[in-house]
Amino acid sequence: MTKRAALWNAVATLAAVLLLFLFVDPAGRAPDWARFMARQHPAIVHLPIGFLVFAGLLAAFRRWRKADDPGPTEQAALVLGGWGAIAAAAAGSWLIQMGGYPTDVLFWHRVLGFVIPLAAAGTLLASMHTPVRGLRGATWTLLIGSLAVGGHLGGEMTHGKAFTAEYAPGVLKPLIGEAPSLATRFDLSRPDSVTVFDAIVVPILRAKCTSCHGEGRSKGGLDLTTSDAIAAHETDSEDDPLITWGDAEASLFIQRVMLPAEHRRAMPPIPDAKPLSHADVELLRWWVDSEAGFDGTITSVEIPPSIDRLLQLYGMEELASGVFALDVPEADTSLISGFRATGATLFRVAADQPFLDLACASADCLTVPALEGLQDQIMSIDLSGSDMSDESLAALSVFPHLSSLDLSRTAVTGATLDALTGHQYLTRLNLYGTRVADAALDQLADFPALESVYLWNSSVTEEGVARLRDALPNAEINFGE
Repeated sequence: MTKRAALWNAVATLAAVLLLFLFVDPAGRAPDWARFMARQHPAIVHLPIGFLVFAGLLAAFRRWRKADDPGPTEQAALVLGGWGAIAAAAAGSWLIQMGGYPTDVLFWHRVLGFVIPLAAAGTLLASMHTPVRGLRGATWTLLIGSLAVGGHLGGEMTHGKAFTAEYAPGVLKPLIGEAPSLATRFDLSRPDSVTVFDAIVVPILRAKCTSCHGEGRSKGGLDLTTSDAIAAHETDSEDDPLITWGDAEASLFIQRVMLPAEHRRAMPPIPDAKPLSHADVELLRWWVDSEAGFDGTITSVEIPPSIDRLLQLYGMEELASGVFALDVPEADTSLISGFRATGATLFRVAADQPFLDLACASADCLTVPALEGLQDQIMSIDLSGSDMSDESLAALSVFPHLSSLDLSRTAVTGATLDALTGHQYLTRLNLYGTRVADAALDQLADFPALESVYLWNSSVTEEGVARLRDALPNAEINFGE
């Protein structure tokens, strides 16, 4: 090949790249023939890679033999590789129009797709008796470097972050990238203030949905970029609204992401993008079922155990609940020492918590002056086997954070259990061995926070226990069965 022919090859390559860059709009819609070509991109792209790598091997062998000029085989490999790269870039440009790829990686992969044919043409031209010292080495470095990085980014887009680095030696991983930690995917550091939509839903939508259903590119008239856009969307059928809060199964959005990948209505469609993972689908279902909407924070909605485990895998610390979610100051140690001098037992529930457990042999300890100033910190009171009676229950009203109360083996009948209705954090109540009857159980229905109630060896009946279980379906009602 002459130098003139190499120059015209470079000019034609530049013109072809400019045409692709200027006339194929990434946000446009590819016609059917272009879509057919687009889906051949994975096959087409390997052809120029093979030619260009082969040319690089020939060039290395030539340099080893200390020969200056490339032979006809090396020249042909560069030409075929360069124009093959243009075909791959064209197919890739149309594939971009079909959406479903991460935009940050996609941008650089597309740029390098244009650089590679230009670098191939430039390498061929520089190899033709160039007088510029070092130009050949620079063009080869650009070509091989673009091939390596472009292939790496392509692997990331189709197989996930750091696909090429998964089994790389430890010394290479920092250079070619490691897979991100699960804890970096969602911002779960402020579950009490960040919304479920912003922290969890938006990252999922950006990764899988907004490349097709985004600003300026809303396929099917659907824009999923903002809460306002989602809230404003209306479907053609009232029977299948996009989102039905509280009912994920009736939400068209959830129905589509749950469809099998091969279904023609599945979203995102293959091969435009990989389907959502099971974990992502479950998180979206929870968002809809919980009725968190666009303003509900993570801690403001109920988190089922399965979702809680998922969020902890993604870096969310275990959420404090009940009294442990309150900002209660540390108890005065001198007050604790003064109360212990009365003979009652008082100790911390945990070294890192301000709360206290109180155990009394008599109901009189609840009213001793030494206990004043400690009521906010006491979360558990054990009065089992004491002289506690119905008349004494009113003394418990001064403990606003009472979470556990043991009245077992006392004379309590339950006639005045309504004295405890102000205890919104009461989760555990032990009435074993008392004279509590069915009438008292009806009062316990007003304690929605109760998680466990112990009633064996009391005066309640199976019918009364059944009514209580209906009233508190999430509580454990232990009847000694």
